[in-house]
Amino acid sequence: MKRGIKGEMINRVMIIMVLVMVMMGCNSGGGIKEGEGESSQSKFLKSIIGLRNEFLNVFTSFGDMVGGILGFNAVKSDDKRSKVGEHFKTIGDGLKSTKDKLDELSKQIVSTSNADIKGVEAVIQGTSEVIAKLITSITELAGITKEGNVDIGDAGTAGSAAAVAADKASVEAIIKGVKEIVETAEKSGVKIEKGNAGNSVANGNGPKAVVHNVQATAGDATKLAGEVAKADPWAMIDKIKNAKTKNNVAPAANDDAGQLATATGANDNGSASTNADLAASVALKAMTKGGKFTQPAANEDGAIKAAAASAVNKVLGILDMIIRKAVNLELDKVKEAVKGIRYSETSGSNATEAGTIQTSTVK
Repeated sequence: MKRGIKGEMINRVMIIMVLVMVMMGCNSGGGIKEGEGESSQSKFLKSIIGLRNEFLNVFTSFGDMVGGILGFNAVKSDDKRSKVGEHFKTIGDGLKSTKDKLDELSKQIVSTSNADIKGVEAVIQGTSEVIAKLITSITELAGITKEGNVDIGDAGTAGSAAAVAADKASVEAIIKGVKEIVETAEKSGVKIEKGNAGNSVANGNGPKAVVHNVQATAGDATKLAGEVAKADPWAMIDKIKNAKTKNNVAPAANDDAGQLATATGANDNGSASTNADLAASVALKAMTKGGKFTQPAANEDGAIKAAAASAVNKVLGILDMIIRKAVNLELDKVKEAVKGIRYSETSGSNATEAGTIQTSTVK
């Protein structure tokens, strides 16, 4: 009795399988007709698999290009300022490679037979434009910082030397570049943190080592390094984005990041509006040409260089994070668009849909 039931169940399964195969064969355009080659749907499936593999290539290429580059460790205390330019160039090259592959993917999608690609091209175009904006900003930053055969923490050395203002145009260009990157990323959906800017910092607690009219006293460089070490990198980015500059003007009380970086060493009144402003001013002076820190006290030049490298790495680290988040969010939009490509009896973005093919998802 049990065997009979089991046999009947097997027969039913076989009948269902045959019916399914017949139905698949009767599907309009879904099978291979006599005298014809591979069906249009089969070709479409293969094309979609190829497109999704190509997307994975786009997605992984950016990670491969910049995966080993981490801004938080981009420069060392004994590096030259040109090292910053090299870092920006590496990120820019990764972005360019990603954009090239994305543009190639767009061409392949357009040429795919029997694909309803309505809306897909627009998504890819939008992502390509975002990456292009990031490339422009990064390229400008690389150009500003590529020339600088002086130490990251370059400071005065002769006869109680005062601080020297950073080049105003260079500082303003960095402010502009950072602002553009942040705004582009925000539009892509990246959450930009304000961070904790901290309290104001008196002249004798660190600013003296950045901008002062005579050689700094013992311990000033160490105090500066301590202020930079505790600075919130997100707050530093926010301060740079909103910084102002000075044009041959002496430092003053509660100066912001740009004002401290571009102030002359004409007096001993310079103080920082916040801890983040002080740390950001160190980064701006260390990345641009012309600027010199106040001549440190004996045997404290190492502390100045350490503070400069730390400040620069904090800025580069957050910028890298912002850029990667923006690119990943944009590529996610492309992934969803590619997943939505449908089969159509007529090729082209304006084709009338005749059926939908479910394919494996891109992970």
